[in-house]
Amino acid sequence: MKRRNPLLAGLFNVLVPGSSHLYVDNNWLKFIQFFIGGAFAITVAVVIGNNIQRLAEYTLPQGICTGSLLLVIFALLFYNGMQAARARNSQTDSAAYYKSRRLVSNDDMATRMEKLLKKRTEGLISKEQYDSEKTEIETKE
Repeated sequence: MKRRNPLLAGLFNVLVPGSSHLYVDNNWLKFIQFFIGGAFAITVAVVIGNNIQRLAEYTLPQGICTGSLLLVIFALLFYNGMQAARARNSQTDSAAYYKSRRLVSNDDMATRMEKLLKKRTEGLISKEQYDSEKTEIETKE
């Protein structure tokens, strides 16, 4: 599993809401959910900001209210993208630590492949880890 840059993930999420989930995990379902939610939040912020600006009691310069609301939404999107990358990096670090601490097996190739497949089916390792360890086992034999 590759580590992901949290700042880059946050920037992607600000540019296109939900895109950090594509960058971090290649998760299309979360991308679509966050894209729809982010687009809705931005639309609501623009409508509310414009309606507040049109009220006669407010003498703020044009766009200040809308800009403030959008700034809050973009800050939240940036933070969400950073958190997604940090969670992925934490999982990567945990997997690397686990892999470094486990004992090297002296089993034959078939037994190691069987154990690897069992770990994958139980969800203990990702598909990427499975593929890399599988090629590592095959090249050593």
